[in-house]
Amino acid sequence: MALITQSDIAKRLNVTRVTVSKALRDHPDISTKLKEKIKRTSKELGYTPNLIAKNLTARKTFTLGVVIPDLENNFFAYATDSIIDAASEKGYNVFVTVSRENQQSEILNLKNLIGMRVDGLLVCVSQHSRDIEVFNEIEKLNIPLVFFDRKPDGLNSQSVVFADNYGAISAIDSIAAEGYKRFAHFSGYSNISIGHNRKEGFLAAMKKNELKIDPEWIIEGGYEIEDGYNSFMKLNQKKKFPEIIFAVNDRVAMGVYKAAREVGVKIPEDIGVVAYGFNETAQTFTPTLSIINQDPRKLGEIAIESLVDKIEQKNNLLDRQIIIKEDFIWNNSIKRKNKLRK
Repeated sequence: MALITQSDIAKRLNVTRVTVSKALRDHPDISTKLKEKIKRTSKELGYTPNLIAKNLTARKTFTLGVVIPDLENNFFAYATDSIIDAASEKGYNVFVTVSRENQQSEILNLKNLIGMRVDGLLVCVSQHSRDIEVFNEIEKLNIPLVFFDRKPDGLNSQSVVFADNYGAISAIDSIAAEGYKRFAHFSGYSNISIGHNRKEGFLAAMKKNELKIDPEWIIEGGYEIEDGYNSFMKLNQKKKFPEIIFAVNDRVAMGVYKAAREVGVKIPEDIGVVAYGFNETAQTFTPTLSIINQDPRKLGEIAIESLVDKIEQKNNLLDRQIIIKEDFIWNNSIKRKNKLRK
């Protein structure tokens, strides 16, 4: 079955194609009565607008390219869902690609999206991203680019991130007030913003609370379950043991839970665990995970708003950082020492 065109509608009504085009765009040159007649006929014939032609005329594709590290991670699944909804509300379609925490896949995804002539790029870099040349090339091509959650070091591009320093201070202030003094930190790779910023937040919070920092208890790794597992096993071999493990994210905390079960360490009776993450995911842990809460849906919504504003040049501060405040939620993976507290 052939697609119905504006010319077919014009022929049926004995008007010009230009008249049909104007009527379907609610142009003031066309009377209300004729507009209604043309729209009614287009519906009866099953007319579908030629979006490709429309986009070529507008010199826009009304598509956005998104690169995320991992869809198995609930955080990114929630964020992606929010990104798609928020983009749709603004009239954009989204192409989602997944790097699987691999820089070469990330670069290939970016090149493919550029080849598809997307109007802008929303990127959360992989944990192994170290080469920023592809992002410099994107800037030279004047393709609007916004990083979200994670960004590589060495770039001042626009980004939407969480207030990791504030989150760390909020959490450690609350935990230290219960009398805890010995903290370990399982950090992410420092070449990525969240690894660097969360470690800096941890150190700043420890200093603020006048708590001793033991270098042996700061273990750098990745952002996955196995990284938390391996870090705990390294910690378990040391003579001294902390009271609290401060994890870079909830997947690392999940690895901590797994390792602790294997060696017979009980949470929260023997050791407490706190992590950056999303409270809905934290509720699936047993016991529920104490969390520096980061809402991925809010992140996705703000990231799209930031990118579309940049595409449509709705603000003058096109390379700014948007910071989303975090809150600490106790839950049950840290034992409350003061029984009067709730």
